[in-house]
Amino acid sequence: MNRFFYLRLAAQNIRKNAQTYIPYILTCTGSVMMFDIILTLAGNREIAAMHGGSDMRTILNLGCFIIALFAGGFLFYTNSFLMKRRKMEIGLYNILGMGKRHIGKILFFETFIIAAISLGGGIIGGFLFSKAVYLLLLRLIEAPVQWGFFFSGTAALTSVLLFGAVFLVILSVNLARVHLSSPMELLRGGQMGEREPKTRWGIAVVGIITLGFGYYLALTTYNPAMAISAFFVAAILVMIGTYCLFTAGSIALLKFLRGRKKFYYRTEHFISVSGLLYRMRQNAAGLAGICILSTSVLVMLSSTVALYVGMDDVMRNRFPRNIMLTADRTTPEEESVITAAVKEVLAREGLPEQNTLTYRDLSLLVINGEGGTFELEEIYTNSDLDRIAPMYVITQEDYNRLTGNNAVLGEGQCMVITQRAPYQEENLTLLGRTYQAVPAGDYGLWEGADSFGPEVYYLILPNLADIEFLESQQKVDEKYFSRIQYHYGFDLDADQETQIRIFDEVMAKAAVLPQGIQGECAAAQRASYFSLNAGLLFLGIFLGTLFVMATVLIIYYKQVTEGYDDKSRFEIMQKVGLSKAEIRRSIRSQILLMFFLPLAAAAVHISAAFPIITRLLAAMNLTNVSLFAATTAGTLAVFAAVYAAVYVLTSRVYFKIVS
Repeated sequence: MNRFFYLRLAAQNIRKNAQTYIPYILTCTGSVMMFDIILTLAGNREIAAMHGGSDMRTILNLGCFIIALFAGGFLFYTNSFLMKRRKMEIGLYNILGMGKRHIGKILFFETFIIAAISLGGGIIGGFLFSKAVYLLLLRLIEAPVQWGFFFSGTAALTSVLLFGAVFLVILSVNLARVHLSSPMELLRGGQMGEREPKTRWGIAVVGIITLGFGYYLALTTYNPAMAISAFFVAAILVMIGTYCLFTAGSIALLKFLRGRKKFYYRTEHFISVSGLLYRMRQNAAGLAGICILSTSVLVMLSSTVALYVGMDDVMRNRFPRNIMLTADRTTPEEESVITAAVKEVLAREGLPEQNTLTYRDLSLLVINGEGGTFELEEIYTNSDLDRIAPMYVITQEDYNRLTGNNAVLGEGQCMVITQRAPYQEENLTLLGRTYQAVPAGDYGLWEGADSFGPEVYYLILPNLADIEFLESQQKVDEKYFSRIQYHYGFDLDADQETQIRIFDEVMAKAAVLPQGIQGECAAAQRASYFSLNAGLLFLGIFLGTLFVMATVLIIYYKQVTEGYDDKSRFEIMQKVGLSKAEIRRSIRSQILLMFFLPLAAAAVHISAAFPIITRLLAAMNLTNVSLFAATTAGTLAVFAAVYAAVYVLTSRVYFKIVS
């Protein structure tokens, strides 16, 4: 036998099965290319040297890990579609006298050809497109364009080794399947249908419980400190619930439709409902996968676009003024030193200060107890996390000056302003002293007040002596000890370089204070924040593209597989008088029954996740809920349009196969 016989036969098999192999090869190539590109960017020294480059490299390395993990698992998933279509062919080889060892050689060369094309095409594509992706990244972070190509041998070698290992494991799994299957099992494998699945109420109940609890966490988690962990727990529960409900709920839906005689005994509905019902176990997994991937795309893109577009809001929330100066336990004379330093530097620059902000406060991290009692503990346990909140204590005088209000408090009284519902308790107890709580009414906060999520308390007391008492009651030797701080902030109508220079000069002049001075300049930190948010957007676009590609491929293979499974059945229907128009209507009914269900479920998921994602965004200083709502709606609209386009294309492939 010619030594190239198996190689030629493998190449011939790939050509004959081009309808299923070409999308698979393109997916493998795209996965290798995307991994190589992002790994190349993570190792780019020019990115590392940028302002905020360390954050960017961390984000890119995270992207490498996610792509490697997802691509490896997804290639295994798509390989199962290919092997199902090939089982009859492989079984025929076996019956005609070809041993499983020889079949193994064919599978080896098929895998070798696919791996060679995918790895070679992915590395070449990564080299060619890495510059375009790099320019996109520079555009997002508003960095100057840098020309020239950058090829990373390390990234290319890592990509080859990683995906080479994936192909090797896939080959091993395929060989094991062939070895453990009899010739007749292989021959019938591509045609074996599913028995009518039972309505599994246990799985349905598990799905309802897990999905409901996931939604409950998303809708009721208010504390930003709990939002991150709660989000991941909710995401896992929703994924489990989605799979269970698609598996059991879809069967219940189809049986319900079958029980409605007026609907079921129409030609187009009878064929589609009965056909889907007998293969629902396989379809349910695919539909759940499409739903989960669609939800992931919507969450990633809507949130990262909101962070990037709302950069000005992020900066204003994080930095109430362009320049903020803070000093501990100041006297009036020391406060005059800070004021004089600001005036002197601005006079020399010929610039006026704008939106000046001055006040004293005492910041505490408290545990909200019952009946208006707030405690400070040495060690916070996990059970305390949902009750921990920052509390800022300021004087009545500062509050009225900042807000323009005219709050009047008597001795032993206080006023509490929160970001959530109004404070309802009659009293407030803190550090051994109880105050009578005066209703805040319509009184609110001033522009630039810290609104880190909804769990923030502002405690207004009559005078500075009351705040000094609270300060003195803290244990000096404990970690939670805090001091009264003096804040001086102002805006400048100047470019970023000028603002940074003024900030440095003011800090140098005010450094004569014995306790020192801390300060923040928004212009100096903008590049870091911009780099972080742009990096998250870039990663969202990159992973979103990968997940969309995976979604499209699952949909395509689902339609191709169903088309081949239904082909013989529709041929029989045509022979007994069913017209092509009736077949087309049946196909449309079948696809519409189930095809858009994952998209609708994804829309429900993103709606339920909206509150907890707003908490996460608030933790990242984006509190513009209307902006996030707009980006979510826009992302959903664009994704739905792409989804509809895929529907049109795959339905044509399906009809072409069955007709």
